[in-house]
Amino acid sequence: MTSVYESLLSEYPNKGVVGKPEIRDSETEIIEKLRKLAAHFRDAKSTGKPIFVLIGAGVSTGSKLPDFRGKHGVWTLAAEGKSAEGVDFQVARPGVSHKSILALHKAGYIKTVITQNVDGLDRKVGIPVEDLIEVHGNLFLEVCLSCYSEYVRNEIVMSVGLKPTGGSCTGNKKTGRPCRGKLRDATLDWDTEISPSHLDRIKKAWKETSHFLCIGTSLEIIPMGSLPLDAKKRGITTTTINYQETAHEKLVETAIHADVKLILYSLCHALGVKVDLGDDLPDDVPVPLNI
Repeated sequence: MTSVYESLLSEYPNKGVVGKPEIRDSETEIIEKLRKLAAHFRDAKSTGKPIFVLIGAGVSTGSKLPDFRGKHGVWTLAAEGKSAEGVDFQVARPGVSHKSILALHKAGYIKTVITQNVDGLDRKVGIPVEDLIEVHGNLFLEVCLSCYSEYVRNEIVMSVGLKPTGGSCTGNKKTGRPCRGKLRDATLDWDTEISPSHLDRIKKAWKETSHFLCIGTSLEIIPMGSLPLDAKKRGITTTTINYQETAHEKLVETAIHADVKLILYSLCHALGVKVDLGDDLPDDVPVPLNI
């Protein structure tokens, strides 16, 4: 599957390491690691220093969107001359992983969430915009160049690189008066720099957190891939959840090699956090592990 997103991006050969072998922790190992992670969450709640979260493509695989470097990832299969399978971005729906993250946010265990995904599912599931950093953008978003009003579209904005889309702003979010500023897309291309305001928000989040959690990301792409290094410099421990070995495997406190949704849903279960799954899930609900 060559997605619309890929077709919009410039050519970029340095995509990091793809197709690493998957590691599967035993149930005993998973439970032990989950207990450790749950302790960090309880400490975060009691101290008022919520967990800081980084999301990668592995969170959206439950929504039937392929990741990039995994066993069935877009770039892994492309290197073998094959195409990845998945649904169109426009029909993708938030899955168990997204809803578990939202539940943990609502319960006050986590606050700031950085997403590297451009599928818009983190916003769609209901994570508040003020706590969500869409660091690589959102394919369904247009932004006014003058007043910075945001417009969430039902269809993909067919542009990347923060370029003008040809649309005009219909209002100013502060004054309510007509603005008529030019609209741009909100998705980075390979050579587009990350917004300074996003980087400022990340710096602020470091001061408010007690633990860093990386979910479904191989940490291959800089600068987000280097965040565990930043955490270590600040004396903050890191947990990763990813089937494959991450770029900073030996650096983090705990590396959990298991299904993302199983870990997140089991974590909610252990903390007594109810997950509102709704009736339109794209994936199956796992049986939570008792820890």
